[in-house]
Amino acid sequence: MNGRISASRASAVRAAQKAKAARDAERLRREKQVEAALTDFYEQTGRAEQLRASASARAAKVLADAEAAAVEPERRAREAVVALHGLGEPRDQIAELTGLALGDVRTILAESAGSAALRDCGRGAGPEVAAGAGPTGSAVGSGSVEVGEAVPG
Repeated sequence: MNGRISASRASAVRAAQKAKAARDAERLRREKQVEAALTDFYEQTGRAEQLRASASARAAKVLADAEAAAVEPERRAREAVVALHGLGEPRDQIAELTGLALGDVRTILAESAGSAALRDCGRGAGPEVAAGAGPTGSAVGSGSVEVGEAVPG
């Protein structure tokens, strides 16, 4: 009986090993699939991050270039606001005509008056220049005119 149990036991061990090997093979196949899926995930996530970073850098460069290019047109636009003021347009009308906020018009005119005073300091300019008078003698950006008042010409 010992031999029969041993043969039976050996057969059972072989059956168990075969079942386990099939299970292990299935588990290994599944783990390889999981590894492949995770590899795709991390690879594609990295690519997406690289694309976003690259696009962000290009966008930042485009914006920086646009800001640099906009300096001169903005300076000229501010000069036009100062010219409107020099033509006697009140600040509220300049704001309405240009679509600027009244505070922005005031700021532009105050900055213009400040930069004109700085440019003229130390040059021995006459009182009309130091007061912000323009080339025609009208006050340009002097900041002394209140909203709604006309600039004396």
